[in-house]
Amino acid sequence: MPNVVLRDEKLEKEFNEKGYVKVPFLSAEEIEQLKKAFFDTIAESGGPKTSENVDFDSKDEISYDFTFIDKNVQYKKKVFDIITKAFEKRADTYLNNYTPIIANYIRKKEGGGEVPMHQNWAFVDEMKYTSVSIWVPLVDSNEENGTLQMVDGSHKKFGQFRGPMIPWELRNIKKEIIENNLTPMNVKAGEGVILDDSIVHYSNINKTPGLRLAIQLIMIPKESHSVHYHFDREKDVKNVTVLETDVDFYMNFHPWLKPTGVKEIGTLPYTEKNFTYSDFLNGLKEKRFDEVTNNNGTHIKGNKKEIAPLFLNPETQAAFDKDGYVKINLLNKEEAEDLKNYYLSLTHAHIGEYGFHVSLDSSNPDYINGVFDKLFGMLVPKLNPLLKDYKPFTASYVIKEAGLQNIVPPHQDWSFVDEEEFCSATVWIPLMDVNKNNGALGVIKGSHKVFNAPRTSPSPQAKSILSDHMFNLFPYVDVIEMKAGEALIFNNKTIHASPPNISGKTRIGVGIGITQKNAQLLHHYQLPDKDETVNVYKVDESFFRNYNNAKLSKLYAANQAPAGYELVRSYKKGKSDFSKEEIIKIVTSNSGVKFNTELMKELAEMYHYNIDGTPKNNLTNTNSTKMANTENKPKENTAKQNTVQEEKYVDPRTFFQKYTPANIVAEIKYRITKK
Repeated sequence: MPNVVLRDEKLEKEFNEKGYVKVPFLSAEEIEQLKKAFFDTIAESGGPKTSENVDFDSKDEISYDFTFIDKNVQYKKKVFDIITKAFEKRADTYLNNYTPIIANYIRKKEGGGEVPMHQNWAFVDEMKYTSVSIWVPLVDSNEENGTLQMVDGSHKKFGQFRGPMIPWELRNIKKEIIENNLTPMNVKAGEGVILDDSIVHYSNINKTPGLRLAIQLIMIPKESHSVHYHFDREKDVKNVTVLETDVDFYMNFHPWLKPTGVKEIGTLPYTEKNFTYSDFLNGLKEKRFDEVTNNNGTHIKGNKKEIAPLFLNPETQAAFDKDGYVKINLLNKEEAEDLKNYYLSLTHAHIGEYGFHVSLDSSNPDYINGVFDKLFGMLVPKLNPLLKDYKPFTASYVIKEAGLQNIVPPHQDWSFVDEEEFCSATVWIPLMDVNKNNGALGVIKGSHKVFNAPRTSPSPQAKSILSDHMFNLFPYVDVIEMKAGEALIFNNKTIHASPPNISGKTRIGVGIGITQKNAQLLHHYQLPDKDETVNVYKVDESFFRNYNNAKLSKLYAANQAPAGYELVRSYKKGKSDFSKEEIIKIVTSNSGVKFNTELMKELAEMYHYNIDGTPKNNLTNTNSTKMANTENKPKENTAKQNTVQEEKYVDPRTFFQKYTPANIVAEIKYRITKK
């Protein structure tokens, strides 16, 4: 699903309709500080780069002054730091997980500064993401001094591939558009206009005696890659080259020269267009270029796709879309008991001290296939009256032994389909009543809507964007109490977790994966290279019977990849440098998400900590000591060692220091490698 741009739903709606929103942004004090910074540093400017080196679309005189085209790279970096620091908090208030890539002071002197009608370059794959510019004048801005002017609703309608060497399809009708289709942004100093970089816009000359000074900050979604489209008309007029870029690329890039030393990540078919004004008017009425209607029933509207429903009941589907999960009655007591008895009849290879395991991780194919057949045979007929045009693709028992070592931290499941067109979900069913004391499942409501990056295998080698924040997220998990046979159906993007099972009895549950019937199953496998390259393979249900996490981890260790499957594409993983504060702000922006004080009090008591995370000053719980003592390199004889009571040992670390992702990784590694 394309990213949500603005945190506020009303602003997001307005942005999708018009292509921009106007918001309060800088205080009077911040305006003066930014003005001073401009005048304090302007002497370091090296003057603008020009298009004198090329003959393509280069004869227009440049009368405006953008920091971006300055010759002095150090000056550009200084301006970037000044602006990003000043804008950071306010931008984060409005935008949903964005990071800066270009920053400009825009200076217009009297009698000059016209910026021709244009669209900004494309900085991301706009079929998936939206880049934005935040434009903030440092003086009152109006038509007299050359304010920004928009063509309302023109975003994502023209020029899907935009770059300095790509002929713009509206290049010959600029005059008609300026005369008939502009909305001027008459705004006060410090007000901000957040605009889609694909919107058609213009800026007239400054007719006033004063200097019109403004700031532009271009930002992209954190989970996306920055790209640059290059067109070489002498080499290939039918394709555009896609380059992978970053902040440094734009610091050093000459807009009118072919980039060198930049990684090419692909080519895209391109046909040059030259619109008439009539074409333009008709184009305004057409769907956006990221609006698609597929034969599979997937519809895209504006910046959000409408994915074909999984549920027959519209109210159930609406709840699933809103919260990322629903709870339903599925099995009766006898059916739940039958599934439990089947599990108990099997010969397992699990080792109890691991605490948490799934039957999919078995090395016995007959065991796995038997579980698939049993669960599909029981659950598919029960789901058929509830679900619409779906198919199951994975099946597993999910087991929690009793003990404190089986805590499952917040995470998202792997990506199984193209999540821009489909969704996948898990149907999770406890075979006994569950609550927070015996390992019930917990979820973070609405989290499927805010973290959209693909999730890759194997674990723990392939880190996710949440890997460093598992326990920052735990306080926001809502534990769902369930009766045996009830089902929690949750989107695989929904963050979920499970507190430890302290009941003294093994908790047995089952889960099957489902998706739309016509969805192509995919698997994202991270290659063992320093670039964190991910291969996306086209797979079928049999893949998940043959490749479990343990097998994929062994392939990774052997510098290999799954064989015999069609490679759909490869990509580099996106950035994951969220701070703790950012992660918490993101999840708590969803309605109904709050700090789970009761859960955290109980966890603190279980692991012998105070609610503030500091250790209590007496004996540490035996199981807690076990995990602390095996933090980096678990031993095979841990269970034997752990039968000995530690004498008056007080671990000085806080709960969240002790139960870190590193500890969990070590435990998972031990499960896989046995060493």
